[in-house]
Parts: sequence; C-alpha cells; structure tokens
Amino acid sequence: MLSVTIVGFGITELSIIERLSKKLAGKFTEKLHIVIFDSHSLGFGCHDPKQPASMLANTVSSQMSIFCDESVCPNEFFIKGPSFYEFLIARGIKAQKNGYYARALLGEYLRYSFEFIKKLCPNDIIIEIIKEKAKEIDKRDFQFIVKSKNFTILSDSVFVTTGHAQQEKTSEEYPAYPLDNAVQGLSSKDTVAIKGLGLSAIDIITLLTSGRGGHFEEKDGELTYIPSHNEPKILAFSRSNIPLMARAITQKETREQYIPLFFTKDVIIDLQKRHGRLDFKKQILPLIIKEMEYVYSYTYIARQSQEQSFLFRNTYILAKNPQDILDTYIPKNEQFDFHKLIYPIDNAKDSNDFKLQMIAYLENDIKEAKLGNLTSPIKSACDVLRDVRDTIRLCIDFGGITQDSYNFFMKTFIPLNNRLCVGPPLIRIQELLALMKAGIVEILYNAKVENISHENCKIIDGFNKHYLATRLINARIDSLRLANDEFLSSILSNNLGSTFNNNGIESECFCIDKHFRSIKANEEITKNLSIIGLPTEGIKFYTFILPRPHIQSTFLQDCNNAVDTLVQYFKD
Repeated sequence: MLSVTIVGFGITELSIIERLSKKLAGKFTEKLHIVIFDSHSLGFGCHDPKQPASMLANTVSSQMSIFCDESVCPNEFFIKGPSFYEFLIARGIKAQKNGYYARALLGEYLRYSFEFIKKLCPNDIIIEIIKEKAKEIDKRDFQFIVKSKNFTILSDSVFVTTGHAQQEKTSEEYPAYPLDNAVQGLSSKDTVAIKGLGLSAIDIITLLTSGRGGHFEEKDGELTYIPSHNEPKILAFSRSNIPLMARAITQKETREQYIPLFFTKDVIIDLQKRHGRLDFKKQILPLIIKEMEYVYSYTYIARQSQEQSFLFRNTYILAKNPQDILDTYIPKNEQFDFHKLIYPIDNAKDSNDFKLQMIAYLENDIKEAKLGNLTSPIKSACDVLRDVRDTIRLCIDFGGITQDSYNFFMKTFIPLNNRLCVGPPLIRIQELLALMKAGIVEILYNAKVENISHENCKIIDGFNKHYLATRLINARIDSLRLANDEFLSSILSNNLGSTFNNNGIESECFCIDKHFRSIKANEEITKNLSIIGLPTEGIKFYTFILPRPHIQSTFLQDCNNAVDTLVQYFKD
C-alpha cells in the first residue's frame, strides 16, 4: 500500500487530496492510504464554521472556489465542484455574485467540499484523519516517520501545509484569535487597546460594538451608530496609522482581470535575462506604479469623456514623455500620486487634527469604494495590484530579487499592498467611521506601548498624549517562526530541510525547489517531502487567498505541480 501523510488540513490540503485522488487512482496495483494530521480543521482551516456570523469574508462569493478548472488543468480530468457562490445558491441562500458573506458560511463550504471530494474518491483510496497536531517528522531508510501525541505513522511521502500557528495569551496581551477569548470579560468600564488596524482588528471592533447589542442606522447614505452602552472604549493603532482601504464594489466579471501593458511577464523575463536578480524598488516597483498611473488616469478621464479616455490610452502608451500627456489631460493636483497612497494623512498638528483628517480620509475612501473598481480612479488603480500578483510572483519567487530589495519587499511593500487591495468589505469601513464619530473608537497616531502590566497598559501617541487601557489585544498576524513550532523545527533538526538563504539573508521560511520539495542545508533534495503555503512564504509570494475560478490560480497550480512530482517518483 502506498501511503501519503498530510500535515495540516485547510484549503491547501483539500486541493492536494483532490489532485492525489485523480492522479494516483488506478495508476498502481497498491491502494493509497492518505493520513491527515490536524487537531481542529476538517478542510476549513481558519474559516471556522462555528465563528460568529458577523465575521465577513473579504472576497466576493463568485471569486472563491476550492476546485480546479481548465485554467489549471487544461488536459486532464479534475473534480468539478461549485464555487462559494454556487454553494450558497444551492443552499437556498439569496446570494449575489458580488456579495460578501459570513466566514462561517465559507467554512461550511470548505467542509462540504471535503465531503464532496471524498464521495468521488475511488475505492482504492483510504482517507484517515488524526485529530492531533503532528509534533515531529524524521526519516528511516526510505520512509518518513510522523509522530503526534498518540500516533506514529510511517509514510512514503509527506506534504507539509500548515497555516498560522495559534497565538498564545501572555500576561501582557491577548491574541486576537480565538475571538471569544480576546473579548471575554470586558465591559463598558474597560478601555481596550488594539495593536493593528487590519482585518483582525476589524473583527475585534465588530464583536465589541454591534456584537454587544449596538446597531447602525443609515440616514442620507451614511451610517450612525446607536450604542448599547455595553461597549468598552476602543483605542486602535498600527505602524502605518491607517486602516486597510475598503474593498470597492465589484464591477468586474468573475473571470475579468486587468491585463498589464508595462508590468508584463515578457518585460520581467527580459530584465531577468539582462540583469539576473532584480532590484524590486528600482526595477519592479516603478513598472507597477506606471501601470497604476495608467489605469487611474484613463479611468479619471472617462468620467468626463469616454472618447478622450481612449485618446489618452493611445497617446500615453506611445509617448516618449508620458508626463506631458498627463499634463494635457489631467490637472496636476488630480494626477495619480503614489506617495499620497502611502501617506494619505500628513502633518497632523495634534490628536484632534489627526482625528479630523482620519475622518475625512475614511469619508473619501467610502465615496470611492461606492463608485466601484472600474469607475473609481483610485480603486481601479489599487485593483491593479490584485490582478498583477502572478507577475509579482515571477519577480519574487525563488530568490528573484536582490538582498536589499528583498527586505524592502517583505517589510514595506507587502504591508502596503495589503492596505491598498486586501481590505474589508465597504460596510466595515462605513461602520468604523460611524464608531469614530460616536466616540467609541479612537485611532491613535504613532502610538507606542510605554508600559504594560497584568491590569493596565499605558500608551503614548506621537503628540505625547497618554492613554490608559485595561486590556491590550494583539491583532497583528505574527510572522511564522519555524523554531517555535515543534513539528516545523523537527524538519530542520532532523536534517530534512533548511531555511531559505536569499543571497546572504536567512529567511523565516523553508527552502524548496520549483517542485516544492524540501532542500537540505547541503542543497540535497529531500525526495517526497513537499512543503506548500505559509511555511514557504518568503521564497514564494502567496497572499493567502482562496483560488479565483478560471484565473489560473497559483495556489492550485502549485498543488498540481507538487502532486505531479510525487506521481512521477512513484512511477520511476
């Protein structure tokens, strides 16, 4: 019997199981035994079906699927299954293709998808789930040994597809997840400080406000918050000082993507041939900015004249000096300004001035989001970042950029990319604005934790104003630390893998080859040990989104590639 072990059970594992079932079934005389280690998930990963229904996914329903399609597997059979939108419709939910729905429902979809895939597995495939966390992996002769607390499994092949580790509560701060634990015991007498202004912070704020009985009323297109008086006071702060931008109303069709003209795969391949490793800041980012400027500009002009917009497109593309063309069509103060995207609030005089500027910024963000991602100039430009991810991956993956620019990419560009194009649904930013105006939420400028104890957290902002909180919640997703994970660290200690060294910089991720096989410190490949997803974030650029139907999902292609490599090994 052939045996394959999968460590971790989220969306990656669902694709691995589907690919294994279709590629290995009937190819060998032996049966295939698939063993899955996961103490919590049954395919839904972080999208727990038991989480509060108020927690929304930040992608529209029609743009999420777990199943392969012709864009990933053009010449082979694959299991055909419903997208998240089709699943909702089949369940009698009056869903819209471009609507946002509860993450709990998304978890139900992923759990359903696992059962659906199992139904279509041939009889010679046996799936066993061990509801324990894998603790160690080693190798004896040609087989791997995977251990949990109560089980030891011998396996011919292992796929490591673990996600974010569970953050532990400390005496000083609470992790954002599990959400119920983070907000447990809080009352209206408390002041809660939230470190981070991303999606996790939005979740916490939702639970502490409308989740405590407050509600929103709409008047003249703007939300007003009606408190329940069970809410604590909320202070929120981050390194950028700015919340994620609202996702614009989706005007694109499910399969529709912007096709770049300047930041193209051919251009990048040519640069790589001539220069080798590229400098992200000097050679790649300017091309991305030019693409965003182009889209912003023709969208801006189209609001007045579609004909002028098309004239602009042609003249800009052919122009020796594009700035002259911009000056002809768009006033200077209305032209695309990447710097303003990075620093939308500048020169705040004091905390009250910062609050007024933040409110104005959010009001403008809401206005643009309502226009849609094909009508708003700024939202259409930011949407470019979503549509050129595969070209960014071509630049970044497997050490494609220089040492210095790798640091810039990881520490500066990725957080900025997330802020510009991976934000929450529009409704969440509308609610945040209402909560600020109601005095429930205050966003702090350049805030730092000055002192923290079991009962109190002292915070000082950039204007030397002091705040006192009774609880600090860490709503940042901590970077993966291989040494802190018992199972992942055993890959290193047992010489089954190594960390990725990018021209002298040791990264906090595993080194893999282009078939996702683990590479040891001596550059020897550990055959049949495949690592995909978060533990390779650094040598790969993933962004943690579910596959989009019919758009050549990188995530699905990677799973397909890894399983193809295993099938070929078994054949040989």
